[in-house]
Amino acid sequence: MKVKDLVLITVLASIQYVVFTSFSFVLYLEFITFVTVLFAMNFKRQEAVLGSIIFVIIYMLTSGITPWSMMYLIVYPTYSLLTSLLKPFFKKHFSALVVTCGFFSFATGQILQIPFLLFSKNITIYYLIAGLKVSIPQGIIAALVCRLLYYPLSKVLTRIIQRRNHQSTIN
Repeated sequence: MKVKDLVLITVLASIQYVVFTSFSFVLYLEFITFVTVLFAMNFKRQEAVLGSIIFVIIYMLTSGITPWSMMYLIVYPTYSLLTSLLKPFFKKHFSALVVTCGFFSFATGQILQIPFLLFSKNITIYYLIAGLKVSIPQGIIAALVCRLLYYPLSKVLTRIIQRRNHQSTIN
């Protein structure tokens, strides 16, 4: 792996971290899933997945290592991997990408309740059910954000990638 690739991966991770922390204080605005999907659709699989892993590591180092933060280590790299594997399909079926982004955002809220199993099955079930009031609107908003912002941001990323590739051919 070249230094240029490592720098790109750390930039992707940093953007994910900033998006995550910037919107984490506003209920329902969970933009990290959209950004993860956006990066997986526009960058190479390895770059997107490693970016997500580094993002979670940065998050855990700044927020603490807990069962809940460790769940992010499963969630976001998996979303990057799945999105990048399905990239050819999503390029032909944009509505499927929008629905998937919404579903991923919804699922994040639900998956993060799993560590409550360490305490009690009943508590976990309660939190899964109670979490629906946040996870459902969160998924709907993520799908709308994907629908509205995917193409404009994808165009910007495409230009950046083309400029990067042009620079490498010059050097």
